[in-house]
Amino acid sequence: MKPYSIISIGDKGGADLHGALQIAIAHMKVFEEDIKVSYLKKPNTSVSRLLRISRILNDVVRHGVRNPENRVQLLVLPEVSVPHAFAAFLTRWAREHQIGIICGLEHRVDGRGFAWNQLLAALPYRAGNGRKSCLPIRRLKQHYAPEERFILENNGLKVPTSSEHSRYQLFRWRGASFAVYNCYELASLEDRSIFKGRVDFIVCSEFNADVNYFANIVTSAARDLHCYVVQVNSSHFGDSRVVSPSRTEKLTPLHIKGGDNQTFLTMKLALKELRDHQRLGYGLQKDSKDFKCTPPGFNVASVEERIGLGG
Repeated sequence: MKPYSIISIGDKGGADLHGALQIAIAHMKVFEEDIKVSYLKKPNTSVSRLLRISRILNDVVRHGVRNPENRVQLLVLPEVSVPHAFAAFLTRWAREHQIGIICGLEHRVDGRGFAWNQLLAALPYRAGNGRKSCLPIRRLKQHYAPEERFILENNGLKVPTSSEHSRYQLFRWRGASFAVYNCYELASLEDRSIFKGRVDFIVCSEFNADVNYFANIVTSAARDLHCYVVQVNSSHFGDSRVVSPSRTEKLTPLHIKGGDNQTFLTMKLALKELRDHQRLGYGLQKDSKDFKCTPPGFNVASVEERIGLGG
């Protein structure tokens, strides 16, 4: 059995009109007190917190109204940044505005004392009759960080074991192919290598203070998998970025760190240019000013499959 499942959402068209996908990374603070009360079964679902999340959603919509040619198609938030009680609200928002959301949900403790750390991917599409729809998909974190495990277990809680609920997913949505990792999962070389050649980009939603360690992992992932990496961390740790499989001077086309204000940054992922480059042999790749050469063992057939998905 494959270590991942394939999830196709909507038809293959609609990735974009210009071979690119417009993404936004949220620059927002995840408060440790909110994380703590979530696993103590008293999550902060206050109106003020809902308004704080709503502000960034409203700003993304206003950005699209002012800049329709740069309208955001996918918004990414940090790990454990959203209470479970708000998941339905985010899904409705994604459906109404036809903007995808990837975010980390706070720990949810079940009746057996297991603390579930899940990612939510709310990916909208239009049904055959043109009706707005959205598919919300949750996935359990496969590798809890040692410090996370220590805190949970010393609060009398248990960490769920890997199961079908934590199986990785290859998303095919709006003509793009991508996978999503929950923070410490990306530290596993074996886990990230399963998507080599199969994705245009990967997303890493994280709450992580060790930014130097993860910066090295993200850079390696971009070049080893030869894809974009979208990394989103809590703003007080910083180092949210987009990394491209490119030469050093073009390696990090988007990077944000620090500051007190909540905001977001956008970038178009050049999917067509990336795929066109990956189809070439070394002789034609080596002089590219945009991307590095594909690594050994890179499967060109998977590129052709992704091109077919893009229409």
